[in-house]
Amino acid sequence: MSIMFRCPCGRTMVAESDRAGAIVTCPNCKRALKVPSGKERGVELAPVPAAAKTRTSRQCKRCGKDVPVDSQICPHCKAIQVQAAAAPQAAPAKAAAPAERAAPAPSVGVVLGGYRGSWFTRLSAGGKAGVLIGIGVFVILLVVVGIAAYSSWAAGALQEARDKAHKALAEGRKLEDEGKFQEAYDLYSFTSIKEPLRQSALPKDRELADTLDARYFALQYLAPQPQTRESVQWKPKNQQDYDEALQHCRDTYSAYRSLAQAVADAGLDAIQVGQTSPSRAAFDEKVAKTVDAFVNLINKTDEQQRAQITFQQVREALKELGYANRHWDDSKQRNQYLLNAKSRMEGMKEVSNRPGYPDGIW
Repeated sequence: MSIMFRCPCGRTMVAESDRAGAIVTCPNCKRALKVPSGKERGVELAPVPAAAKTRTSRQCKRCGKDVPVDSQICPHCKAIQVQAAAAPQAAPAKAAAPAERAAPAPSVGVVLGGYRGSWFTRLSAGGKAGVLIGIGVFVILLVVVGIAAYSSWAAGALQEARDKAHKALAEGRKLEDEGKFQEAYDLYSFTSIKEPLRQSALPKDRELADTLDARYFALQYLAPQPQTRESVQWKPKNQQDYDEALQHCRDTYSAYRSLAQAVADAGLDAIQVGQTSPSRAAFDEKVAKTVDAFVNLINKTDEQQRAQITFQQVREALKELGYANRHWDDSKQRNQYLLNAKSRMEGMKEVSNRPGYPDGIW
């Protein structure tokens, strides 16, 4: 015979009848209980199946392995074990005798799928905070390393541009002295050298780029095959622009006159050597000095000043010197080009020496 009784927590207990009056522990709530006798209940209970006796383990319905009766989670597959509610009993046609009633047998269910949370959700609050801080530090380190790598690359590219620019100017100047104006012009034309210099925060880097551009503009009038005829002169958009530029040219003409006459003096010196000396090298060296004076004029004037008529005369005179250089072996053509250049240079000096403001915008 067996005795079936219920713990206040709702757990159904089963014990042998010979243990009536003994103290047992509820596997669910760990409460100490006294096993009642049949007389105390007022009934003699019918035997219950062996499966209903008190057990220390039950079978997991997911993996089939034994699970302690007081465990809510299978230690093997992590499936959650739940105590299912007892199935409701159908109402009998007539009241049954006390000896015929028995407490419902316990039923154990399982929630399949187990514990599906990620490793992060199983962490404590402090552990989660530590992980988030670690991720933030890692991201910051990546950003810092990226910025440092880019800065190092940019600094290397800028230094490379400086080295190339200085090399181009040094080699180009030698080529100009040799009368190789096309080769020098090609050296000054590389935009890949100028762009990093112009993006630099240092004024000396931008000045270096401007020097390359100035020589590039100057030599386009001497090179036989320039890549493009880029004009350094300015054109007014309307009458107001013209009037303002003309007033600006009047106000700054004194400084402009000295710069322009320096170009004319250097050019006339080159023309004299070309007319009197049989040495082409000596002539080319003088022309290179004329280019230096012209570059200085470009660097120290603005676009409105370079729109004046005298500037255009200097520019055309440089073209004639370039023709004389390329036709050196033909004395007749050479002399004609030299005369044309002389006429333009002397005309420029004669105009600029007049009193007041003798110039005008082209």
